[in-house]
Amino acid sequence: MLISPGEEWFPAEPTGAFVRLNYSGPDPGRFEEAVRVMAGLLGGRQPT
Repeated sequence: MLISPGEEWFPAEPTGAFVRLNYSGPDPGRFEEAVRVMAGLLGGRQPT
């Protein structure tokens, strides 16, 4: 796993408390499940 500052990805945007998650895998049909798991690990926060 790699973690990098957001400024590297959005240099023209204001900084904020954001996390960019990039993932891939052999079964894209499970991506929604992966997002639910990650949301639960992050305290159940929902996108705004």
